[in-house]
Amino acid sequence: KKFDADNDVSTSTQVKSSVQRSIKHSINESHPALTEEILDVLIPKKPPLTQYKVGPHLMLYCRGEEPVFFQQRDGPILPTLKLVQKYPLLEFTRVTCDKGAIPFILGGAHIMCPGLTNPGGEMPEDGVEQDAQGFDVPGLEAGRGVVIYAEGKEQPVAVGVMKLSSAEIREKNKGVGIEVAHHLGDGLWNTTEIQ
Repeated sequence: KKFDADNDVSTSTQVKSSVQRSIKHSINESHPALTEEILDVLIPKKPPLTQYKVGPHLMLYCRGEEPVFFQQRDGPILPTLKLVQKYPLLEFTRVTCDKGAIPFILGGAHIMCPGLTNPGGEMPEDGVEQDAQGFDVPGLEAGRGVVIYAEGKEQPVAVGVMKLSSAEIREKNKGVGIEVAHHLGDGLWNTTEIQ
């Protein structure tokens, strides 16, 4: 079912400054390249964010009437595609899928592991860092929010959550690798403002 701002939004509340700090912290966990200064520009103290409850499991965070971030259930807080496109120089955590996945993503499908491991697909390197026990740390861990680009495209095509770590995706190479939460052409993409 497509998101419809006129029918799906039930309640709205202004976000308290303590909650706004926790939102910034959550965003920074998924996208560590976004500094506190950048997050202060994306989510200024004045005016405060407005939180909209959408259906039973989605929170939408708006700056004025413009949707900027959203969260499904207890997942990571994800940026909207319009926000990512508005600030193309910001370094959101990203992956690239191969060309063959594009029509499926635009149809709302999740991203399968081969779409990330085939030629044209890219994910951060695994094993660049080690944990306290000396084991390699995956480039991206499961549960992390990512912005999804497609091979040969400058703008992102979707936003989603890693179902497996990048190391597991490379090892298994089958099944769903990223759960797509928002893609070009969906209801959230077509929403310009919420009142």
